[in-house]
Amino acid sequence: MAKSHFKTVFGSSIIALALSLSGIFGVTPVNAAEKPIYLWVSPASQDIGNLEPGSTYNGKFTVQNSGTESFHYKVYASPYYVETKEDTSDYSPTYSVSNKYTYISEWFTFSKTTGYLESGKNEEVEFTVKVPNDAAGGAQNAAIMVETEDSADGESTVQATVRVGSIVYSTVNGDTNYCGKIVDKNIPTLLINPPIVASGRVENCGNVDLNVRYVMTVTPLFSNDPVYTNEEDPAVYATLPETRRYSSIQWDGTPAFGIFNVKLDVTYNNETETIEKLVIVCPLWLIILIIVFIGAVVFWLVSRNRERKAKKLVEE
Repeated sequence: MAKSHFKTVFGSSIIALALSLSGIFGVTPVNAAEKPIYLWVSPASQDIGNLEPGSTYNGKFTVQNSGTESFHYKVYASPYYVETKEDTSDYSPTYSVSNKYTYISEWFTFSKTTGYLESGKNEEVEFTVKVPNDAAGGAQNAAIMVETEDSADGESTVQATVRVGSIVYSTVNGDTNYCGKIVDKNIPTLLINPPIVASGRVENCGNVDLNVRYVMTVTPLFSNDPVYTNEEDPAVYATLPETRRYSSIQWDGTPAFGIFNVKLDVTYNNETETIEKLVIVCPLWLIILIIVFIGAVVFWLVSRNRERKAKKLVEE
């Protein structure tokens, strides 16, 4: 149940950013003169669990027209994968590159591949996933895409493609390997501008999806009572096989000044790594003021010492 929840969070955020996908976000044509087409698909993502080679899985999803204009649509499955680089925080998916973790996109059949929806209507579409007998063990992920090229303005000469979809996660039973490692984790020691941010980068070195759990706890310098923690609602990010994913947690209520103990727990594959640091939050103007004050005190002490030495020489 937890695995499904984790991947739902991941699927919703990635689809919304990359394609404006999900049952929450409407999609508008690029031509501003046209009326928007609101094509939705729900659920935004679904985990169909562990599949046996040679087995069949049956599922369904809903296509909805919440706009004022009717449209035709088509249904198909595409690969779903993320190509990452070590020096970037980008984790945007690709839907055109097929590899050993996206073969499932070729295993789909649909109860219908085209349809027509009038305003305010919705249709349920069934799908079947037929797993080949020789399917290799490991993650298999795809995206069910629903697309229309209809214009919301019948007189327009411009056709804008509107595409939404639902991510499908699965694991084929067999030779599976759960492997992960933290390649980077960071909490700043001195922070000029809030908020406090703790970050980490996890590499999935296995062949199944890895759910990474981030919990940040912030306590004052002389207290063990947290002023912030997301322990009851941890941030969990699905990291696909052979990828690295950068993630961060921030305390939006960070004051402009303070000294805090900050702890970040990163958990994956039932293993937890922890980083703790003392964080000083101090605005730049205050740092400059402190430096000027210290400089003035040092200057006063040096001047006073010179005066004493001069006075002593005169007395002698």
